[in-house]
Amino acid sequence: MSSVRLRRGLLATLVTGGVLAALAVAPVASAAEPSLGLDRSVIGADESVSITFDATGAVHDRNWIGIYRDGAVPGGPASLDWRYVPDATGTVTWGPGDRDGWTHNAASVGAGDYDVYLLQDDGYDVLAGPVDLTVEDGAAVPPAEPKPEVDGVSELNVLTFNLWHGGTQIDDGAREIADVLRETDADVTFMPEQGDAPAQVAALLGYDHVIATDTGIVSRYPILETSTVDRWWTKAVLDVNGTEVVAYGGHLEYRWYATYLPRGYGGAVLGDWPDGWDTWDKLPGGPVTDVDAILEANRQSGRPATVAALVEDVAAERAAGRIAVVGGDFNEPSVQDWTAATADLQDHNGLVIPWQSTQALLDGGLVDAYREVHPDPVANPGVTWPSDNPLFPTSELTWAPEADERDRIDYVFVTPDERVSIDAASVVGPQSTIVRNERVDDDSADQILTPDAVWPSDHKAVLASFSVCDDGCAPAAPAWAAASAYGAGDEVSFAGSTWRAAWWTRGQEPGAAYGPWQEIAERDGVAQWTPSRIFEAGDVAVHDGTTYVARWWTRNQTPGDQWGPWRPQQ
Repeated sequence: MSSVRLRRGLLATLVTGGVLAALAVAPVASAAEPSLGLDRSVIGADESVSITFDATGAVHDRNWIGIYRDGAVPGGPASLDWRYVPDATGTVTWGPGDRDGWTHNAASVGAGDYDVYLLQDDGYDVLAGPVDLTVEDGAAVPPAEPKPEVDGVSELNVLTFNLWHGGTQIDDGAREIADVLRETDADVTFMPEQGDAPAQVAALLGYDHVIATDTGIVSRYPILETSTVDRWWTKAVLDVNGTEVVAYGGHLEYRWYATYLPRGYGGAVLGDWPDGWDTWDKLPGGPVTDVDAILEANRQSGRPATVAALVEDVAAERAAGRIAVVGGDFNEPSVQDWTAATADLQDHNGLVIPWQSTQALLDGGLVDAYREVHPDPVANPGVTWPSDNPLFPTSELTWAPEADERDRIDYVFVTPDERVSIDAASVVGPQSTIVRNERVDDDSADQILTPDAVWPSDHKAVLASFSVCDDGCAPAAPAWAAASAYGAGDEVSFAGSTWRAAWWTRGQEPGAAYGPWQEIAERDGVAQWTPSRIFEAGDVAVHDGTTYVARWWTRNQTPGDQWGPWRPQQ
């Protein structure tokens, strides 16, 4: 759900323990005050620094040293590495390749500037520091080239990818995250629960990046400006081959997780509420069905308010002529998902809930890319939380083990603009999810892209593909109309895709795999396989990055089966 969202039972230790420092030399104000010092202020990536501490009169067995990114304040973003120092005085060593004895909140630490702190009693009270430390690295990946513009059109693939404590839950997390970006061909990635991963991943790919709030942004396209909105949104202005696109990434408050209330669980809803609401435990009174109370608890999270601030900033950027994309882990479902059609699904307990944050984005004129492409929340729920992860027991992947807690809480939104088209949207991650503490294979119509890279997260990601057009992205075909009659070969636009009639039709909505409409997707002149499209013997199509040739007539038969109609192109 959220990177800052710490697992039950680990709250005290992880909140205080998530630390990483960088060292320099801290001046000693007086002999009676705690102090911290480094034997050197600059080290290479293959070197170590000695950190000397003196707690003086503030000795405690849970005093600790934390290594932080430069400028990060203890109690804000998590440290990168940390360790307890229970003695009154002592010396410890640390380096990017010498991290034994330290607890890691970052999969790896590369070149950059860091701050080192001595902190008191498992908390964030500073005894000494910050002390500056610089890590230098001479081996840099060359900057990546932006994707070239083709006939005035630039491809912009946007990925929202919660990293689960900065990718530190798995070995070599930054490299696996970078591989996911390669496999999804992501141009811009929003990284909630960032840790130090944006810098690490950007270094591996040669991309630009920004680390500001708890959401980092990594971009293949150059970043021109950076800032923040409210305290929850990282903002970056990108140069997409001459068109300025402003990207906002957010990781919103994880408490007041009101979507658990109708499922019979507390959601850390703090304040004057019934017993159990302030926990993550099963509610003694059972599911909450008072929609007004649920929405009030959700409002108190501050999520709707910070979205309102975002919408105001987006409006100013649109007035300035920029396109905006918004993404992140909102820790809140969508108003478009908790509808009358879904009221009896996924433990909604018959409720229709107009969740405020997504409603504010829609009211502000933004478009939810996934729901635009897949408008039916029953057929395409687009679940992103929780995700299965075969490396972990289900007990580490669920917070409501006796409920169906599945929700879509990770998003990509875009401002409508004649220079932008939404070409596709999909879920990325493992095929299975967790329902009532059991692994369950997805049985929806969702297209779930599963990378070969080791999955580092307890969320699924969301990938939205856009075209940015210098002279406007004119619709390829008129919009489908239920009252119109269409003959074989006629093309229409529907749900962000182009559809071609296979035979005469009227009043039959595009989307059925064996219906009258074929979804026509092309990239660089090559057909992309879609379930509803009819292919004849000899036709060529691409699926999951592999090019196939049809052996015979086929429809809705996925390429990859050696006995099926498709063979890989030689």
